[in-house]
Amino acid sequence: MTLPNFLIIGAAKAGTTSLYEHFRAHPEIFMPRLKEARFFSYDGRGNKVKFPVQTLEEYTALFEGVAGETAIGEATPHYLTYPEAAGRIRELLPDARLIASLRNPVDRSFSIYQMNQRNHAANVGVPYARAMQTEPYLQDGYAAHLARYLALFPREQLRIILLEDLEQKPKATLAGLFGFLGVDTTFVPDVSKVANPGGTPRIKLVHDVLANKKLISATRSLMPEALVAPLKALRSRNLRKEGMAPADRAAATAFFRDDILRTQDLIGRDLSHWLQG
Repeated sequence: MTLPNFLIIGAAKAGTTSLYEHFRAHPEIFMPRLKEARFFSYDGRGNKVKFPVQTLEEYTALFEGVAGETAIGEATPHYLTYPEAAGRIRELLPDARLIASLRNPVDRSFSIYQMNQRNHAANVGVPYARAMQTEPYLQDGYAAHLARYLALFPREQLRIILLEDLEQKPKATLAGLFGFLGVDTTFVPDVSKVANPGGTPRIKLVHDVLANKKLISATRSLMPEALVAPLKALRSRNLRKEGMAPADRAAATAFFRDDILRTQDLIGRDLSHWLQG
């Protein structure tokens, strides 16, 4: 039975898809075709769309294609925030290396809000400022989640980067992560493209088709690998960036202030620039 020896645990909307794609390109790393197995988040409830991998047998099947790769992993950004995931990972994979990518929580919150708007999820049509006041998924920071993992795993098993590291110095950041995983650090993937960008759809119908989870789930196993990249590129080109209103950014920054300060203490990095608005 083959199991992963590393996991990308999050955070959502913080570069995990880019990490997944870059790792998948490395010849010494195995990543399954399915991103977000969500196995360690599954608690016996929920359907196959939300939790596509629900049993250990289904989970180990993801890694049947391993052919001597040094690093074997998967990427599920929800592992960082689901309360029971850390304990379940500790039970099954106590020696796994864990990678977390963090993003300014203000930008991450707004990106999640935009994602829900374009995907017809929570608070469709509700202004961000109002949604932010009531919705926990827009208020989620990092400190409590990181503390949970640090209580269960040795610090040396957890590597934390910032999304800005991946954006501003991608080659050096990836080389550091490759070293953490024990694979060739000289390999350089194509870092010219942004995976899974956020934004507002230019043509809503195009986005609705390409982002339909039930359709994706039903056709994933039938879709040729060669079609995946062009469809992802089309979805990305159909999105345009929209910035936050200054007043919304100021209010969200004030809301996340304490969490940012606690997070910087936990990870040992200066995050004061996140507080500058």
